[in-house]
Amino acid sequence: MHLHRLYGPALACLLMLSSCSPMPPAVDTSQYVPLTLAPASHAAVRDERANFRALFCREPTDDNAHTREECRLALRKFRDEGLPTRQPAPSPVQRENYRVAVALGVGWDCMRDIIDDSTLPANLLGASGYDTLLLDVEGLSSAERNAEIIAARLLADTDQRPLILVGYSKGAVDFLVALATYPELARRTAALVTVAGAVGGSPVAEHASDKTAELLYFSPFGDCEHGDGRVMASLRPATRHAWLQDNLPLPVAAYSLVTAPEPERVSRVLHSSYKLLGAVHPINDGALLAWDQMLPGSTLLGYANADHWAVAVPIAFDDIPLADLLVSNGYPRTRLWRAIIDFVIADLDMQTDARKHTVRANPEAGL
Repeated sequence: MHLHRLYGPALACLLMLSSCSPMPPAVDTSQYVPLTLAPASHAAVRDERANFRALFCREPTDDNAHTREECRLALRKFRDEGLPTRQPAPSPVQRENYRVAVALGVGWDCMRDIIDDSTLPANLLGASGYDTLLLDVEGLSSAERNAEIIAARLLADTDQRPLILVGYSKGAVDFLVALATYPELARRTAALVTVAGAVGGSPVAEHASDKTAELLYFSPFGDCEHGDGRVMASLRPATRHAWLQDNLPLPVAAYSLVTAPEPERVSRVLHSSYKLLGAVHPINDGALLAWDQMLPGSTLLGYANADHWAVAVPIAFDDIPLADLLVSNGYPRTRLWRAIIDFVIADLDMQTDARKHTVRANPEAGL
């Protein structure tokens, strides 16, 4: 019997564990910091949604060209987005000036056999001429443990080009902790990008213990280690809120791409957590609330109309019965990630040029 057919039902049960978890205990508010609900522009977030949309919609694609309507639907539009004011686009030479390092999220290595490795955005970017590196972080370990792994790997690299770090889901948290803990890594880094980043943690993590997450260790679809077993502890809102209070602002430029799917784009297996989060706010991706993905002081790129998995993880469920009913994974991921990297590179270079112009006009400004 084919391995995927044998373990397909077990995987479906594993993915739905969150719906079987008990309600969390009462919140100890002494562990939280005061938050405020305000438009992003009032929270020191630089809004570049319109300019990013313009770049995304004109990006070339390897498959059939997107129609104007398909492009419009891929990024959700809110009332204050406005119109584009510029059209950032780097040259191939500018792309060569940076190295892109990517970190993925919870249990990714435990499920690697059902991830289409050839179409992971990091790998497809590499095939398109971007210098990319997919970091082997531990899917069941804490942010502190993975920060150590990240720093050891990147600081040992003899390539001295500036880094663009792209953290998906918990990978964003791992990078945040690494940048705050290892100043030398921050000095080597030009920018951090969070894609569906668990910046503020997730209420879903309150429903799952580290013991629950360890069940992923027994997944037949990957070969992962137990690590330090603290992955869920790293995602609890109280932990992340306290960390943000103590460690912001970041020492590097930062960009946020938020996932906020319309209900029909949410995978069936994420319906339970989507509804759970919907009791707090309807704008969520089935794993994270929209505002918990927004890094304070960052540049907001946009709201992808994709659930938490579809924006970054190409899941290959071809041999698992009813998988297409459980997971909706179609989204122009490569197009999106290419637009993200191109926008960040062009934006970084624009800011560098602006600083040089300021110094030429006022030499004392460079002192």
